[in-house]
Amino acid sequence: FATDVANSRAAVMDLKTFTVKDIIEVPNTSGPHCAAFVTENTEYLFLPTRFSVPLGHQYASLDEYSEKYRGVMSAVTFNEKAQKLHIAYQVALPPWSYDLSDAGKKISKDWAVLTTYNTEEATTNLEINASQEDRDFIVLFNWKELENMVKEGKYDNVGGQKMIFPEKHKGGIYLVPVAKSPHGVDVTPDGKYFIASGKLAPLLTVFSFEKAFQAIEKKEFAGERNGIPILKYESVMEREVNPENALGPLHTQFDDKGMAYTTMFISSEVVKWNPETGEVLDRVPVQYSPGHAVAAEGDTVSPDGKYLVSLNKLAKDSYLSVGPSHPESMQLIDISGEKMKVIQSSPVDPEPHYGQMIKADKIKTVEVYPKDENHPNAVYNQKDARIVRKGNEVHVYGIAMRSKFIFDANAKRPDVIEVNEGDKVVVHLTNLDFDEDITHGFAINQYNLNMEIQPGQTNTIELPL
Repeated sequence: FATDVANSRAAVMDLKTFTVKDIIEVPNTSGPHCAAFVTENTEYLFLPTRFSVPLGHQYASLDEYSEKYRGVMSAVTFNEKAQKLHIAYQVALPPWSYDLSDAGKKISKDWAVLTTYNTEEATTNLEINASQEDRDFIVLFNWKELENMVKEGKYDNVGGQKMIFPEKHKGGIYLVPVAKSPHGVDVTPDGKYFIASGKLAPLLTVFSFEKAFQAIEKKEFAGERNGIPILKYESVMEREVNPENALGPLHTQFDDKGMAYTTMFISSEVVKWNPETGEVLDRVPVQYSPGHAVAAEGDTVSPDGKYLVSLNKLAKDSYLSVGPSHPESMQLIDISGEKMKVIQSSPVDPEPHYGQMIKADKIKTVEVYPKDENHPNAVYNQKDARIVRKGNEVHVYGIAMRSKFIFDANAKRPDVIEVNEGDKVVVHLTNLDFDEDITHGFAINQYNLNMEIQPGQTNTIELPL
């Protein structure tokens, strides 16, 4: 699963073919920056907005920001059989900015967490005005409770979406105070803790799910914001960790021994530490300003523990200059021993922004698409290649093979498509080379249209009228 921040979309990719199967637009949001974290059994992926907007994308003056804007979180389901994404419901959270999220595991599997910043609800000069308070919040929510609310009809209809308003539909959502401007929030492999760090405070905070559950049961609240109860910091906090001279903690990953690895944006390093004790075990410099990191299966209940990649936002003079826009860097770090060791650096497009690393043997790819005799547009025999006209709509049922096209087997020139100006043309091509890595392409010059046809695949491209 992936998110498209610039266009407020989410997508699902099939790792059998490494192709996108569905893309949905996420309404009432402006940039789902959370990187599409999913719940333990893929019940949901939760997509909070990076920036708050008026519901329905209606115009509202920034002078009415606190009243008219909302930070919407979307609960998205995936139908594996149909390979379709669907927005099950949305939650109208306060008009803050929402950064990353993570889903619980094991004892916390019914819960999820989101980071926030600009809880000041500032609308200009955010570097200063969104840094006035001492703390921001982690949003802690029980998605099972929210799911039941929707089943019971406890929501409003907003533009066709089922929208939960926390000030009206009570329960299931809580706020946990956290160091200022947190970036990542990461659940430990055992599901016992969630770790968040303030970008503007050199502090790593380990929060306990169990303590949070107890505080909720005892109603140990310190007021509320927008109808959402605020849990007392000391009731949920397990420990604070402050590595000496480590500045700008952003994102944390885990190894197979339960150790944590946190990127330090300002001091340009990765710090290894023990979440159970807070002891700092090692640190290694990286070049430079790491934001995200990805460990081998580091987001799962059973991390692999061998490697970590530091995704660095700056490279400066590390690589050959290609002009003002520099390649940035990813650095592969061996974390199998007591001490970390950078073993490879690689240039990468700006700005490397999150990733996943899993064992290669878990990916079962399809090298050649199998024949599908029921596919309405497939052609598996050269003599069946044809061009069919219906009024001003033309459908081409052709084949691609090394090294030719056949569009109409009975034509004088079987590899030519001849149509009238103004026709709508739809080209269906089947790649008859059932051989690994024999891919064909088809493009229409000056129409900005092209497609790829993998071995055995039938693909379609449409020319507009």
